[in-house]
Amino acid sequence: MPGWTHRTAGSYNVYAHPDLPVTVADHAGLTLVLLGFAIDPDRPERGDAGVLAGLAEDWRRRTELESLDRLSGRFVLFAFSGTDIAVHTDATGTRTVEYMWAGDEFHAASQALLLAGIVPLDDGGRGDQFWSSPYARSDREAFLPGDTTLFVGVDRLLPNHRLDVRTRRQERIWPRGPLAAHTRKEAGATAAAQLSASIAAAGRRFPLSLPLTAGYDSRTVLAATPRQLRNDLHVYTLLYRHLTGRSADASIPARLARRLGLAHHLIDCRGIPDDGWRSAYTANSPLAHYDDWGIIAKGILDGHPTDAVALKGNASEIARNYYWTDGKRPRTATAADILALQPGWSDIPFVAEAVERWFDAAAPVAERTGVGLDVLFYWEHRCGSWQAQSQLEWDIAQEVFTPFGNRRVLAALLGVPAEEIGAEGTELLREIMAIAEPGLLEVPFNPRTLHYRALDTFQRGRNRLKREARRLLR
Repeated sequence: MPGWTHRTAGSYNVYAHPDLPVTVADHAGLTLVLLGFAIDPDRPERGDAGVLAGLAEDWRRRTELESLDRLSGRFVLFAFSGTDIAVHTDATGTRTVEYMWAGDEFHAASQALLLAGIVPLDDGGRGDQFWSSPYARSDREAFLPGDTTLFVGVDRLLPNHRLDVRTRRQERIWPRGPLAAHTRKEAGATAAAQLSASIAAAGRRFPLSLPLTAGYDSRTVLAATPRQLRNDLHVYTLLYRHLTGRSADASIPARLARRLGLAHHLIDCRGIPDDGWRSAYTANSPLAHYDDWGIIAKGILDGHPTDAVALKGNASEIARNYYWTDGKRPRTATAADILALQPGWSDIPFVAEAVERWFDAAAPVAERTGVGLDVLFYWEHRCGSWQAQSQLEWDIAQEVFTPFGNRRVLAALLGVPAEEIGAEGTELLREIMAIAEPGLLEVPFNPRTLHYRALDTFQRGRNRLKREARRLLR
């Protein structure tokens, strides 16, 4: 791969795109290879080399799992020890790993099209099953369960798991036991401090930006951003699909920015890119969502600062009872119940089989630890696949950091009784903001006034007509 970074670890070759940081640490027979960046909120002064050095010591003490729990970042970590290889991702799997064996040779990459450049791949009819399904045809953000791909023999590493290359198995590493109980105030204080420390550590390494909406997640990240970093924070809102500068997701962020004395930028992601962009974008993933995410990505590439890392509020939903309705946990007694959490999956045979395998392994863990199957499903499938896929595709336009992607933070939030977190977890996030920057609570969240509803309805109709016109012109 011309121009790519090349390192060796034992008999293995490691290649990385020149934009992807690679850090290597050798320690008493152990070689750690970090792709991406890892952040230790407890030691914000440490760069990737310092984080790896600390991890190497923890590996020697066999306390590496506890150390990985406290790390934030977006990374893949390979640990080479003799003939053993272990592969880990960040807490929410936002830097993806897809892997396979060709005979006895182990191959891993961020996505399967890179593997296809080395060994032949066979989809075994999965592509037709998926793309012709009502689910894929109707959902513009269609995704696959966390450990499966469109190719037979190619798997994806799930969050909360490590890959043991010797045994060719994914092993669950979290949760390892019941979670400690916390009040909402205790969990909010822990999360506020940890988020702030992670963002401060990131701010020591690279310029930061923040995509701000009218919702809770991004505002919580803004509140947790240390005040000494805010003046240099590039705050922006993406205009895509039906959104305009008058939509709530643009006007509310402008109010928030003014309150903090910050500039607010709009990035227009509604233009139609040329065919060259389509070719480049779709070459980066066999699951590429060009007609939606691909168009948005072109706007980001053109309008976002090239050197800034975007702070995203995703992953907070893990602790926000995402699948609950009317204050009640969804049914999760069978694999069919889990499949029903993502309508349409049960009609795709290889997808249904993957969810059934996951359920059989995860159900005993949920029973033993008390961590709900709906929580693990959101974490390991929606975050570990849907969100990770979007970040993989948008690597063409920007780097991203998800501060909520931290097991220690999420464990604290998940320890709060359901009745204390509020509808959709809003009270939980309000608690964090009340501690970090209470003034941000005074601006409305996701307003649904007649004015905004009318604008949204008009823009959705207009965009449907545009999409239909583009389809007919192809």
